[in-house]
Amino acid sequence: MAQNAKLAGLTDELVQSIVQFDPATNKEAYKRARELATRGLRGHQYARTNQFDIRNNFTGLDEKCRVKNRDDLADALQLRLQELEGITDKFKPEYLSLLLQLSDRPLENTRVEALDLLRPPTPPPQLTWNEILEEDPYSDEDIWKDIDYAESSGDEQTPSKQKKQQKQDSTPATSADEDNTYDPESCIDVSSDALVQDVEAAQLWRSPTMEDGSKTEVTELQTIRETLFMLAGLETSLFTMDRERSTVRVNARFKVSHAMPATVDHILSQLASIGKDVLRLRQWTRRPSTLPLVQTFEAATRDRLSDYNARLSQLQRRYLVPGSPIAVSLLTLHNDVRAESEQILRLSQIVSDVEPRLLVNPFSHLEELFSQTTLAQMTLQKSSFDFFSTMLFDCLRMYLKPIRRWMENGGLGANDETFFVFQNDSGSDVASMWHDRYVLRRDAQNLLRSPSFLQPAAMKIFNTGKSVIFLKELGYGHTLSNEAGSEPALDHESVFGTSDDVPLSPFPELFDAGFERWIRSKYSLASASLRTHLFETQGLMRILSIFEILYLSSNGAVFESFANTVFERMDSGHRGWSDRYMLTELARSIYSDVLPVSDAEKIVVRSSKTKDHGRSVKGLAAVSVDYSLHWSILNIIQRSAIPIYQQFYTALLQSYRAKYLLQRARPSRAHKPSPDAHLIYKLHHRLTWFVDILRSYYTETIVAFTTADMASAMQKAEDIDQMADIHVRYVAKLQERALLSEDLRPIHKAVVEMLDLCVLLAKTATELDGGKIERARPSAPRRKSSAPLLEQVQLSDTDDDAEVDDDATANRAARRPVGRSFTEALRTVDKEVARLLPFITAGLRSVGRVGAEPMWEQLAERLEWESKRDEY
Repeated sequence: MAQNAKLAGLTDELVQSIVQFDPATNKEAYKRARELATRGLRGHQYARTNQFDIRNNFTGLDEKCRVKNRDDLADALQLRLQELEGITDKFKPEYLSLLLQLSDRPLENTRVEALDLLRPPTPPPQLTWNEILEEDPYSDEDIWKDIDYAESSGDEQTPSKQKKQQKQDSTPATSADEDNTYDPESCIDVSSDALVQDVEAAQLWRSPTMEDGSKTEVTELQTIRETLFMLAGLETSLFTMDRERSTVRVNARFKVSHAMPATVDHILSQLASIGKDVLRLRQWTRRPSTLPLVQTFEAATRDRLSDYNARLSQLQRRYLVPGSPIAVSLLTLHNDVRAESEQILRLSQIVSDVEPRLLVNPFSHLEELFSQTTLAQMTLQKSSFDFFSTMLFDCLRMYLKPIRRWMENGGLGANDETFFVFQNDSGSDVASMWHDRYVLRRDAQNLLRSPSFLQPAAMKIFNTGKSVIFLKELGYGHTLSNEAGSEPALDHESVFGTSDDVPLSPFPELFDAGFERWIRSKYSLASASLRTHLFETQGLMRILSIFEILYLSSNGAVFESFANTVFERMDSGHRGWSDRYMLTELARSIYSDVLPVSDAEKIVVRSSKTKDHGRSVKGLAAVSVDYSLHWSILNIIQRSAIPIYQQFYTALLQSYRAKYLLQRARPSRAHKPSPDAHLIYKLHHRLTWFVDILRSYYTETIVAFTTADMASAMQKAEDIDQMADIHVRYVAKLQERALLSEDLRPIHKAVVEMLDLCVLLAKTATELDGGKIERARPSAPRRKSSAPLLEQVQLSDTDDDAEVDDDATANRAARRPVGRSFTEALRTVDKEVARLLPFITAGLRSVGRVGAEPMWEQLAERLEWESKRDEY
C-alpha cells in the first residue's frame, strides 16, 4: 500500500508538471489525464539492457584504443573491467551502458594520469608489536610465568610449577599427570656471535663502499652464487633488477679481484641479458588472463620455468655440495647457463612476439610453437624438438575441448569466439540446415579463424558436428553414443613414439597423420551413420531415380504418354486444358504404372496462363512438375537445383511437342501430287531428323552418361557436403550439356526456333491437306496451294514475343504476313532451316573446342551428316 501511495503521489506531480493548470478549475480533464498516466505507467515494461552488447562495445573500445596506439588507456580500461568481473549486481549492464552513453571522444579527452586522482588515500601502516614495545617495553620479569586462575585472590596466586611439585611429592606420578607443556626458552638455540660475524664477513659485497669510486672485491664463487640467484628471479646485490620494466643490469660497485675487469663485465653482461629475458617471461606468467587458451599457455610456460629452476638448483648443488673437486669458473658457468637456457630464451622470444597478437588472434602461440617444433626437427635439435613439441600438445589440449564437444555432441560454447564454428541462424529452415544454420568463422581477409596447421582438417571437423546435429534432428542421435569407441591419444608419444632420435619424417606430416587418426575416430562414425540413414532410410538414390523419370525422361514411354495427354488437351481447344488439378491427377495415374503409389502421390503439376494456344513450343514452359521431398533430402537436392530440372524438363517437352506435331502432320500419299509436295516432304524429313537427333542427344547422351557419373560419385560420398556438391555439379552439367546455360543461350534459342519451324510446318501441311480441311470445315471449298492464307493462320505466337525481350528479331519465321501463299511459306521455312542449322553446328563446334566437351562435337557431326546427305 505504501508503494501504491508513493506511485500515486509521483503520478500527480508528473501530471501537474505537464498539464500546468489547477486541478480545481477543471476536475474532469485532470482526472482524465491522471487515469491515462496511471494506465501507461502501470502497463509499461522497461526493457533490460543487453549485457552482451555492452561487453562487445567495451571489447571494440579496447581494440580501437590499441589500434590508435593508446595501449595505456586500453590497459587501464581492461584492468577496471576485470575488477568488475568479481562484482555481482543485476544493474551492472545499465551502469556500464550509462557510462558508454556519457562518454565523449575518450581517445582524445581521456588522460590516464588523471586516474591517480581517483585512487583512495593510502591507509596508515598497521600497528605492529615492535612499535608497541618501543613505546611501552616490558618491565615485569615474571610476566611470562604461569598464573593459577583457580585462586580467588590475584595477589596470592602461586606458580603452577610449585603446585605441581607439591602434588608430585604427595602422590605417585601417573601417565595422566604428565605435563605436556615445554619451556619456550628450551627451544632457543643460543647462537655464537663469532659464527654470525663469520657469515657477515663472508658477505663482503653487502657492505657499503667506504671510499668514493672504489669497488668491492668479490670472489668468483660469490659471483656464481649471485648469478644463479639472479637467473632464478631473486634479488641480488651483484645485479640490479627492475621488475616493472623487466630489466637486469650489472652493479658496477663490485669486481672480481683475480680477473680482468673487461672480461668479467662482458660475461656478466651476457648473463644479465639472459636474466632479463627470463625475468620478462616470469613477469608475463604473473599477469592475469581471461582467455582459456592463453591461460593454458601461461600454465605450460610456468611448468617450463619450474623445470628451468630445477636445473639451476642442480648447478647450485654442484658448487655447494660437490661430489668431487671441481674448478670454480665463471666462464664454465656461462657456458652451462647458455646451454640450459636455450629453450627458455626461445620461449621468451615467442612470448614477446605473440603477446601483442593474443587479443586479436588467441591461437597465434599455437602456430608459433608449431613452426618452432618444425624448425627444431629440421635442424636436428633433439632437446628443442622435445621441448616445443610437448609444449605444443599441452597447449593444444585446451583447443581440442571445443572441437571434441562439437564433434561428439554438436554443441558450441557460449560466446566462444576462439572456435571456428558458430551458429549463424538458429531458426533457419531444416531443409537448409546443413548449409545455412552453421557457418565457419572467418576474419576480415576471409581466412579461417583457426590455427593454420589445423585448417586442412577444418571441413571434416565442421561436417562431423553437423552430421551429429543432423542425426539428432532425424531422431537417431542415440546411436552415436551407443557406438562411440575409445578416443586415440594425441600427444608427443603417440605421434612421434619414444625414440631418442629426431624422427625422419617431417613434423607437419607426422602431426597431420596423428590428428587425422584422432578426427577419424569421430568423423567416421558420424558420417557413416548419417550416410546409412540417407541411403537406406530416406532413399536418396531412389529419389534421384524418380527425378530421372519425372524430369529427365529416363522412361521414355511414360514421359511420352504424359506429354501426349497434355498435347491432346492443348489441341482440343478447351480453355481448361491447363487446370493444375486435372493435370496432377493425370500425372499421378500415368506415373503410378512405374512408381509406387506412395511416390506417385507426391507428384504435383503446376501450370500458368499462356497466350500461346499451341502456336509455339515456348508456351510449354507454363507446365511444371514438382515432387514433395523430405527435409533431409532437400539438404542434398537443394531448392536451387529444382529450376534447372524444370528447365531440362521444358526442353524435353518442347522436343516431344515438335515430334508429336510432325507425326500428325505427315503428308498423305493418297492425295494427288501438288507443286509443293516435294518441298513438304523434304522439310518434314529434315525437321523430323533434327528432332529425333535432339531427343536422342537429350536422353541417350546427356542423361545417360551424366547420371551414371553422378550415381558412381554419390556412392563414394562420405558426407552431405560431398553429396550436395556432387548433385550441384550434376545439374550444372545437365544444364550446360543441354545448351541451357546463359553462355550457350544463342545456340539454345536457335534450337527453339527450329522446333518452332516444326510447329509451323505442321500447321502449313495441315492447311495444305485438302481432306483435312474439308473435315475441319465441311462448307469450305478445296483450297489450292497457291491460295492466300486467312488472317488467323499464324506461323507462331505473336503475343509471346512481348514476353521474351530478345526473341522479337531473332525468329524470322515467327509469323507469315497475311496474303502470302503456301509455297512462299514453305520456302521461308526451308530458308530458315538452311540458316539455323549451320549456325547451330558451327556454334556447337566452337564451344566444343573451348569447353573441351566431346558431346557437342558429336552432336554437330550428326547434324552436319544429315545436311550433307541432302547435297547429293
